[in-house]
Amino acid sequence: MKKYLLLLTMFSCLIFAKSFQSINKDEGTFINEGSSKYYCSSCAMSLPKHYKTNYIYKNRQYCSIHCLYEQTKGKFDSEIKVVDTNSLKFIDAKKAFFVIGSNKPATMSFHSKYAFKQKKDALDFISKNGGNLVRFKDLIVVVRNDFFKDLSMLDTKKKKKVYKVGKKLYESNCNKISIENIKTITDLKTKLKEVCKVNKDKQLQSMTVYLWDTKKLDKTIRKIESIYVPKDAKCVICGMFVHKYPKWATMLEYKQKHYYFDGPKDMLKFVFKKGKSNIGEIYVSDYFTTKKIDARKAFYVIGSDVYGPMGKELVAFESDQAAYNFKNDHFGKKVMFFSEITDEVLKYLK
Repeated sequence: MKKYLLLLTMFSCLIFAKSFQSINKDEGTFINEGSSKYYCSSCAMSLPKHYKTNYIYKNRQYCSIHCLYEQTKGKFDSEIKVVDTNSLKFIDAKKAFFVIGSNKPATMSFHSKYAFKQKKDALDFISKNGGNLVRFKDLIVVVRNDFFKDLSMLDTKKKKKVYKVGKKLYESNCNKISIENIKTITDLKTKLKEVCKVNKDKQLQSMTVYLWDTKKLDKTIRKIESIYVPKDAKCVICGMFVHKYPKWATMLEYKQKHYYFDGPKDMLKFVFKKGKSNIGEIYVSDYFTTKKIDARKAFYVIGSDVYGPMGKELVAFESDQAAYNFKNDHFGKKVMFFSEITDEVLKYLK
């Protein structure tokens, strides 16, 4: 009986577990006014859900430093407050200690960023979760350097899933609204909460982003083409199911037949075995976007701390800028062209 109760308790904790950033509304401080009280002033995401990365600037509350930076263009002429990760109270951001790149979730960015009032608390956090200690001045440099990469990542997520989900939810669950006179994204989310049958925050956010971007900002929904991988397709080299790894999926044509691989490394083993001149079309997946790109025109990062399904891997990118950003962020050794990859390179990846 005791064993059953213990298992039930553990199961309940898993079900109701919150993200590290999240708090209950009554645990935090929220200064936005009216019906938008709990929405980020920039993107309308839930402030309680991302509370430990919240900022306050000029009487507006934001879910992240990314959103604050987007609104201010990195120019701050007033006091900035940030949530202390431990006490959940707002503190002076310019006096805080920040941990960048820990294993805790990030908000609107590739790299997590958490603030602490006391240096000792920040160092304790690093000892448990990793990351680097910086002050506010250096934090802004990192945010500036990451900003467009983060925008690209967020844009990709929207185009791959959020717009599609938001459109479907809006058309099937809401009374149609006129968006012309709605001035802010938070006002739009509030309005949707009134006219839609669904009211879960994640669903409301998807509809809000879809309508705001496509109807208010006139963004075009451009589908990102990824490599289509049949569910029964196995990597010719290792036998793993390729569809489980969309960031790594590759495909090539050999003797009028398509072959699939769970990463560029295994694909190139096949290429070298059969001879480069005998291979037809050949594609890899962009690591950031999963976009289908010509393998012969891609840029590859070798020696990074990011591993693929089969361990050490060549990480593929459509642009050299994305490749070099990844190399610098993940301790990569080199950015290579397709023509530079040899058997010796693959031996290094074993």
